[in-house]
Amino acid sequence: MATHLNYWDYDPDASIDCPACDWRGRARDHQDYFDALLDVRCPKCDRMILIVSYPTIAETRAAAAAGNERAQAELPNVNTRERFLERAKELELKGPDQLPPLTDQSLQIVWDFEEREGENWTVLRHGDREIWREIAYYEGYERFKEVFEILLARYGSRLVEVRPTRASEIYLYGDKLSAPDGVDRLNRSLARRSD
Repeated sequence: MATHLNYWDYDPDASIDCPACDWRGRARDHQDYFDALLDVRCPKCDRMILIVSYPTIAETRAAAAAGNERAQAELPNVNTRERFLERAKELELKGPDQLPPLTDQSLQIVWDFEEREGENWTVLRHGDREIWREIAYYEGYERFKEVFEILLARYGSRLVEVRPTRASEIYLYGDKLSAPDGVDRLNRSLARRSD
């Protein structure tokens, strides 16, 4: 079995041994990155050697307080990220009552993306009308689901589609290959509700 390490206990420049064969090498040269972790596999026999979960803000702060120099160097980025998340949360659509009344019987909402004054925004539109704007999250497909549910609560069976624009797709989907299918599934569910 692979060894599980805390991110701040992991030394990417350390030399590691494969427990299954005679390979020995530097961990950094064989890292693969995923959504929530990185792993290190043996290049000779493909055995998983290490699994390292990415740190939370709290774990980074704790490691920095304990004297970890890499965590201490990361603190400015952690502080910036925390401020970003606080601001984004403050500006999020939280409930259906924040959305304007729309009178059309068939509502197609466009999920768009804009860069403005150094910030990235998700912009919801119906026709030419902007109905909501909030800070965009990279790989924001989970946020798409949340907003979709709020739109559905506000507009009910009149909501027929929430369609991302091409401009929004890279930021919305990121590297998550299944994200476009998830968005399509949500939109197909609207068609089933109206049947």
